[in-house]
Amino acid sequence: MMVEEKLIAPCGLYCGWCPYYLVGTKEFSCPGCWERKKCNIRDCAKSKGLKLCTFCPEFPCEKLYKMYRDMEKFLDEIKRDFPDGIKLD
Repeated sequence: MMVEEKLIAPCGLYCGWCPYYLVGTKEFSCPGCWERKKCNIRDCAKSKGLKLCTFCPEFPCEKLYKMYRDMEKFLDEIKRDFPDGIKLD
């Protein structure tokens, strides 16, 4: 499997595996972290000239802890929006 660098989010997630990136829904599709209009973590890393948060002297920061604390909600949203998973050709 080929990993696209532009789909590696600063937080450590890989957008290329996310169903919102891969197929989206009628209500929401995501172009990936580096292309989204707003992402607090990406914007912070970008302002420091970083591609990955792990290179930041403040790692791990409260922004990352909050994002990962909210991960359960994100996974529940995936389960709700893609109850049968997704099919890729």
